[in-house]
Amino acid sequence: MSKKKTVAFIGGMVAAVAVISGYVLRKKAENKTYIAESVEPLLKREMGFYETYIKRIFDMICAVGIIICFGPLYLFLAVLVKIKLGSPILFVQERPGIIGSNGKETIFKMYKFRSMTDERSENGELLPDEVRLTKFGMWLRRSSLDELGEIVNLLNGTMSVVGPRPQLVRDMVFMTKEQRIRHTAKPGLSGLAQVNGRNAITWEDKLQWDQEYIKKVSFWGDIKIIAKTVTKALIKQEGIMQSGMATAEDFGDYLLRTGKIEPSEYVKKQVEAKKILSKCGEKKQRLDVDDEIDSVFPTEKYSVLMSLYSKEKPEYLNMAIQSMLEQTYAPDEIVIVKDGKITPELQEILNRYRTAYPEVFNIVGYEENCGLGFALNYGLKHCKNELIARMDTDDISRRDRCWKQVRAFELHPEYTIIGSAVDEFYGTPDKITGCRRVPTQPEEIYAFAKRRSAFNHPSVMYRKSKVLEFHGYGNLRRNQDVDLFGRMQFGGCKAANFRESLLFFRSDENLAKRRKSWENTWSYIDTIRNFYNMGYAKLSDVVVIAIAQIGVYIMPIGMQNWMYSYFLRR
Repeated sequence: MSKKKTVAFIGGMVAAVAVISGYVLRKKAENKTYIAESVEPLLKREMGFYETYIKRIFDMICAVGIIICFGPLYLFLAVLVKIKLGSPILFVQERPGIIGSNGKETIFKMYKFRSMTDERSENGELLPDEVRLTKFGMWLRRSSLDELGEIVNLLNGTMSVVGPRPQLVRDMVFMTKEQRIRHTAKPGLSGLAQVNGRNAITWEDKLQWDQEYIKKVSFWGDIKIIAKTVTKALIKQEGIMQSGMATAEDFGDYLLRTGKIEPSEYVKKQVEAKKILSKCGEKKQRLDVDDEIDSVFPTEKYSVLMSLYSKEKPEYLNMAIQSMLEQTYAPDEIVIVKDGKITPELQEILNRYRTAYPEVFNIVGYEENCGLGFALNYGLKHCKNELIARMDTDDISRRDRCWKQVRAFELHPEYTIIGSAVDEFYGTPDKITGCRRVPTQPEEIYAFAKRRSAFNHPSVMYRKSKVLEFHGYGNLRRNQDVDLFGRMQFGGCKAANFRESLLFFRSDENLAKRRKSWENTWSYIDTIRNFYNMGYAKLSDVVVIAIAQIGVYIMPIGMQNWMYSYFLRR
């Protein structure tokens, strides 16, 4: 391979990993972001074409460029911070971001390289900033290298390359509604205020520059700000530190010092900021199936639906069936669909269980292998109960899985699908390699399912009538569950997931090979494309998934396994 091709390949791999990481980090950021409910809502600002459609793409291109150019520097800084300041390497702080659909600021987590120690007084309180800020930390700040940690925010979409600089929550509560208009734009790594004095100018000037920026957000305007940032902040290092202070003065402290606010109002606003940060205020507590399951045993009966084909291992099938028979709340029926001819060893296990439990086991099927979707649709017709627990023939359900799911349906008759997180294991269930967590709330599931599977298919329990109403599983070779549950979400079906794991999911070499197959890659892209055609997903969803899936397809299996374990599993 020539040098140019090698560079192009490495660049492509970095871009693919960055896009996939950005998608994963964005989903994680959404789970950690919340609304400042106690503030007065703002009117949303109309955004232009660049800000609506192009700016995020521009941010991702810049993120990839930063990673490629400064990758070694990131590693060097991480090591230095670890040696000189200890762990954690990154400093995390909650900042107000762009306003949500209700006109109130979202509160997100901003990341920087750590520049202070954790030294505390005898009472356990942190010492003043000027004491904890070391010479090394001062160098990090003066060189703006501490800001490189914000690449995480750039990837997860909570910040842009250019925009109003995110201030503290305790600064936001002191802003007027006119000054808070800055929050109708996504906060940036740099902005007009940063290239026009930064911390060397007054608070009023900084907020005025931010208002000037949002009047006309444009591509060329952002390019100019980036160029000035490199010159003033990185090369000349102008205005980074406020004169005579280790850290910049808070907006509220400035207003109190200059007599522009009364002490009583100052105290009131500080209390408001603490309420927002503690997520109290008027934040509504969401229902969660994990928190509502009581000790009462359910009464509604349920069926178990499994599909079996010839390549399954007999010992795996035996463990899967046994885990369902040993449920705390046992199934009324287990329907096993033979998807084509099976081996004598597998047939022997089925015969043994059907003989021991003739009233429970219903073995159906056909001679030719037709695929998982067809087999499950066939099995659905033979299930006699409304509630159906899906189960794969190589996984293991926890003993309380079905009790909790049936009880959740009894407590929430409006739900159509209830799944859970799963523990992935290799070999035996005690060798856990990761946990695939999924969104738990109906609104989160609806948004998540536009791009990725919002459920762990073997762990779900659903209502038979609703699945049949949406014509069951599609005639697909792969991703039948993504297609079905996506259509059901778009059709208004309400769903939830348990935060806790209710199933052990078997992970092996074959799983990685299936992910890497072109059949699986194209099937996934085509499924999201169909969501776009029906009006559920956006074109951007199709593009992101296409890039991510092709990236997984071309990367080596070893790198793929690392990416899944590091970014997509916990």
